[in-house]
Amino acid sequence: MIVGFLLSYASFSPTNGIVSQAFTWKKGLEKLGHKVILVNSWDKYDWKDFDAFIIFGFSVYSFEFISVLSKVNTKIYVAPILDPDYGVSFLKLYSHWGSSKLRLTNPFYCFRKVKNKIKGVLVRSEYEKKYLVKGFGFKEEQCTIVPLSCGVERNEIDLDCKEDFCLHISLLCDHRKNVKRLIEAANKYKFQLILAGKLRNDEERNLLYSWIDGAENIKYLGYISEEEKLNLYRKAKVFALPSLNEGVGIVALEAAAYGCDIVITKLGGPHEYYNNMAKIINPHSCDEIGRSVCELLNGETYQPNLSDYIMQTYSIDAISKKLILTLQQ
Repeated sequence: MIVGFLLSYASFSPTNGIVSQAFTWKKGLEKLGHKVILVNSWDKYDWKDFDAFIIFGFSVYSFEFISVLSKVNTKIYVAPILDPDYGVSFLKLYSHWGSSKLRLTNPFYCFRKVKNKIKGVLVRSEYEKKYLVKGFGFKEEQCTIVPLSCGVERNEIDLDCKEDFCLHISLLCDHRKNVKRLIEAANKYKFQLILAGKLRNDEERNLLYSWIDGAENIKYLGYISEEEKLNLYRKAKVFALPSLNEGVGIVALEAAAYGCDIVITKLGGPHEYYNNMAKIINPHSCDEIGRSVCELLNGETYQPNLSDYIMQTYSIDAISKKLILTLQQ
């Protein structure tokens, strides 16, 4: 197959989650012998030669592109990559707000307008599918769940080398990551917490250190390399992702593959990935976070079964085969 990949909006970071997903899928499809072209507006293509197009994310530009492309090739899929922090009722209302004649549009309105111009939508979870069906009016059969793949590769895990600490990696001062409450849980329940990730400016750095407030059981490592991240996965006994809003949370999936037990938010779609082998918590409850982390640090575990399940179910090969079967339908 010849598959065209398009990015729906400007991205300035190679660590962007949508860009990362696209390159992982590209790697997997090429490994299976298919050709993936990163489409851009400067090159010339014979659009009819493509067996499928995947648009990552969605924007007003996507609407315009689909409107033109669908006239010559209808094999178009959208991977919208929704991390919704609003209710279905609001989304349903907002997706009707617009007027083509008056050029009053928003991305949600545009997305609703293309549902009859595309072949399907690639979603990452049942949660995301629900938003498309109930919020945008897509048909169930238009939405195919293609989970994120766990892009890490590893040898056999050594659970005996695990250390008694909880790990968290994210954009630490982003409100939806809920790091302040995780720190409060670590202070209240006295467990070792190691934080890593990006702080965007001095204001965020000051904010993070005000949350830590000199606590000896909490350590911030800064922005770490890929090698350092994998080494932390190998050592950490627990990885916590108590987000207030999350699509999948690839870092938790990677940590699970490396033998970490997982504390994961019940909000959104992330908990669907663990087959009941994780502590699923209310992220608004400091006590639920703290108790769950401590239970796993003190001996309760889902490993190594969880790691085996992640590597078998969400390997690049497994997800790529599922993706190509969807595109060939």
